[in-house]
This record gives sequence, structure tokens and C-alpha cells, in this order.
Amino acid sequence: MRRVRRVHRAVARGLTPAWRTARAVAGATRRRWRSASALVALLALAATVVAERGVISAWALQHPYFAVSEIVVFPTHRVREGALLQWMGLRPGMSIWSLEPRALERRLEEHPWIRRARVRREYPRRLTVQVVEREAAAALLIDQLYYVDRTGAVFAPVGAGDALDLPFVTGIEAAVLNGERPYPRHAMRQALKLVKLIVTSGLPFRVSEVHIERDQGITVFPVKPEVALEFGWGRFPEKLARLGEVLGGFAGRESQLREIDLTYESQAVIRLRQGGGGGRRARV
Repeated sequence: MRRVRRVHRAVARGLTPAWRTARAVAGATRRRWRSASALVALLALAATVVAERGVISAWALQHPYFAVSEIVVFPTHRVREGALLQWMGLRPGMSIWSLEPRALERRLEEHPWIRRARVRREYPRRLTVQVVEREAAAALLIDQLYYVDRTGAVFAPVGAGDALDLPFVTGIEAAVLNGERPYPRHAMRQALKLVKLIVTSGLPFRVSEVHIERDQGITVFPVKPEVALEFGWGRFPEKLARLGEVLGGFAGRESQLREIDLTYESQAVIRLRQGGGGGRRARV
């Protein structure tokens, strides 16, 4: 329209011959009609796609070009790739359009060993699966042995052929069976935090058992020396520092120790195996 106006103004000023004016007007008119026709065609195509969406979707779902031919599973430690795919319910020849990533992720996260999952479709025929597995931090005996992760969640039974080299958590079984909340999980989380601090502190023993009492708190039993270490609740780094000093004072004589009570502030109560089970309070 602007070009036509410019042409008419040029004719009026005597700058353009009449035959050129007619040609320019006709060209501008054709271009306007072509633009309008293209717009109408585009709108018609969009309307057709919307109207026939069901037919197109059915065609895409059934077409073999979109059948999943490659599934990439990132490496896992505990759950095998085949078990993952079976758990997801995938079958040969499934269309990538029929797979909903969020639904597959929720299904994967129902697996006892999987904490978090991510599934992604890569068109036209590829699916990628990435999971974060739970890490067992302890074992708990209820009706059978179960794994416990570092968050205090009881998540899977211990298999008959599993090599078990984990500390046992005791004293919490009834609360777990009764479904109490939030005490059991919070208590186990505190106990496992203490076990981790023991490992990182460099103390010269491995933990065999962590016993939990609601009122008295946490007692740790090392594999060696066979001594009860009473920590109670809280202030674990401070208590571990005191324990290190006590064990340093009994270096080479650890077998004499029966119990070390670290629940007192700035003190450790040491009970020995000899001398009638008497105790000795030491400020350390």
C-alpha cells in the first residue's frame, strides 16, 4: 500500500511515466494478494492440523519410525540395567510418543534402591535413564534384616547372598514397627551421623553396633576393643575429642576398659573390667 501511494505521488509530480505507474500498481497489488493468500493458506493448514490432531497422533504412535530402538542407562552400582528396564515396564517396539518421562521417573523412584530418577526422550527413537541409588549405611533387624540409608530410612531387605559389612542399629525396632514419627528416623539419622564422625575422626576402631535408647541416647560398641561408649544425645565432636584422649591414655591396655561414659560435661567416666567393675571419673 505504501509503495502504491509513493507511485501515485511520483506520477502526480510528473516524475514517472504513466505506463510505469500502471505496472508498479499492478505489481504491488499482486504482492498484496500473494501475502494475503499465504496467510490464508497458513491459517487453513493450522486449522486442518488441529481438526485432524487425533488422526496424526494415531499415525505417529503406530509408525515404526518412532519405535524406541536405543535405551541408554547411565552406570549403576546396585541395580542392574535389565532389572531397571523391567521395573519400568518397557517392551520392545514401544513408541517414544507413548512414554511419559515423569510417569517413568515416579515408577523408578518406587524401587527400594532408587532415591532419584531422571528419564529423557530424545527423538525420534532414543530414551535415556539416569538414577541415583540409595547407599546403605547400617542394618536393622525387625522381622528380618533391613538396610538403612544415611537419612535414617529403612528401605530394603538384606538379601541372602549380600555381603554385610555394616554396623547394626538396635533399640529402635518397636518404634519402627509401630510407625512412630518422627522419632525413629530422626534417632537413626543422629546415630549414623555419629558413626560417620567416628570414621572421619581417625579413631582406631570399626563400629559393630549402635544402640539407641529414647532417654539415654546413643551407645556405640566397637568391634575392638570390646567396650561400651556412651554418647547420649548431641555434642558428638566434643565427645569424640574426649574419647580420643581416653583411648590414648589406655594405649596397649584397651582390654581393661568395660565402659566409657561421655555424657557428662567435660568429663569421661571410665569403668574397668578388673577391680569389681568400679568406675573412675576423669576430667579430660
